[in-house]
Amino acid sequence: MYRLCLKVNTSYRGNAVGVLSKRFHAFVLQSIQRESPSLSQRLHDSKERQTFSTRLMPVSGEVWVNTPDREIVACLQRHWLDLPDIDLIDWKGTIQELHCQTFSEVLIAEKFSPGFTLHFLSPTTFYQRGNYYPLPELKRLFSSASKAYKLCTGKKVNWDELEPLIRKIRIEQLTLATERVSFGNFNLVGFKGKMAMSTKALPTEEQHLVWQLVAYGALMGFGYKTAWGLGQTLLDPLEKYTGNFPNTRSFEKTPGVVRKRQNPYGTRKN
Repeated sequence: MYRLCLKVNTSYRGNAVGVLSKRFHAFVLQSIQRESPSLSQRLHDSKERQTFSTRLMPVSGEVWVNTPDREIVACLQRHWLDLPDIDLIDWKGTIQELHCQTFSEVLIAEKFSPGFTLHFLSPTTFYQRGNYYPLPELKRLFSSASKAYKLCTGKKVNWDELEPLIRKIRIEQLTLATERVSFGNFNLVGFKGKMAMSTKALPTEEQHLVWQLVAYGALMGFGYKTAWGLGQTLLDPLEKYTGNFPNTRSFEKTPGVVRKRQNPYGTRKN
């Protein structure tokens, strides 16, 4: 699992999630297209969950792209190292730093905790049969997490295996607020806040499975339109919550960091 972390010079003070994050999604596909048209087309045409999610923090000049796909990382690195300008109409800037953070299965397992907190940092909602559900209902939360888990690991968890586990998860704290998001041609309502849970009622092996599900769910984002910036979530203690996402300097001590002008995933095209 990879996270590309961009530091962009900016003076933008508008909303990050909505029209701007939708444009960034298109910008990512366009960047990939210039390196690999077939990959960009496959991502664009896919009816399944998108293989990357995005998090825009334009006020602080930070952008994250999360993906388990090594080829996506390689394409974006090559393109953005060659052409570092970002133009989203309302927000324009130049990439000053480009890092790559890696979340291995070993790292995720080492961070295991039977008690954890999900911080929903951008509006999160679930969509089914024409309706939005802006609530962290465990059934919908873990259904989304299982899709992210399969996307990242290739392992499938059947619902008849998952449902008995969910019944034993204890919610210890829940603080939420709803927020309306406009994508220009449509609006939706999502929730933000935090949700603390405990899996101590489960056997140890099942606790670890639940941990892996929420870990990959948090890294990829929960629910609807994660590639457009919705559902971005931080899992504590996998990552420590500091009131907002940590700044890029915190990645200097993280194994797997790639500094600007380095590219371990492939050589630059001629």
